[in-house]
Amino acid sequence: MKNLLFAVFILLLASTAFAQTQKYQNRQLALISFSYNITKDIKPYFDAYNELFPEVENKRADRIIAAAKEYTWYMLKARLEAETGMYILPLTSHGNTFKYDEYNFPNVTINRALKNGSSRYYLKVDLTISSGIPKGEMGYGAKPSTDTTFMEGLDQDNACLPVMNIEVTLFNDKGILPIQKVSSLVTATAPWVMGEDIFKGLINREEFNSEDTNTLLGLTDVCISKLLTQF
Repeated sequence: MKNLLFAVFILLLASTAFAQTQKYQNRQLALISFSYNITKDIKPYFDAYNELFPEVENKRADRIIAAAKEYTWYMLKARLEAETGMYILPLTSHGNTFKYDEYNFPNVTINRALKNGSSRYYLKVDLTISSGIPKGEMGYGAKPSTDTTFMEGLDQDNACLPVMNIEVTLFNDKGILPIQKVSSLVTATAPWVMGEDIFKGLINREEFNSEDTNTLLGLTDVCISKLLTQF
């Protein structure tokens, strides 16, 4: 009897997981906004390598964010489509009915999307990179609340500990309340000593290790992988 109950339990888990993966199968979704934010407590570590990135037409745009945002979007889009079955429309699919940010990404609220859009489903993405060391925790006599093993190496010049958070919010055309919201938070496994290697794959054609959180794209890929387990 116990074996039968266990088998039924496993079957229910499997069927639930299958149903979840099929939720967005062949559904068309349109992006309504994608914010890519590097907080001011860690941004100076990135700015020192600004010249590695090409200039952008829009003077309000940041060089590093322009490159990272575009690469991250197509990485996320490809994996969402491959692993959930959804189809995400091109960024310009709604033409002039949507507003766009300085990076040429759609930038509208769900209210405006429902009024002017033609999709049945919409998504917004929010990505933030911040410091894994809270302010005030590196001073004399400080007692860090984070794991002290992360502190090792932070005494080096140009070293920081980045944390990435990605949140995806999904809507349908029935109203402004989300139908699903998922997020993931990943801290680099070791402090970054900033240099060109941190941007491997982004400023050159070198392959990056998708499981190595010690590059920007590696950290992004790990964060996306964690995010996708929640769909």
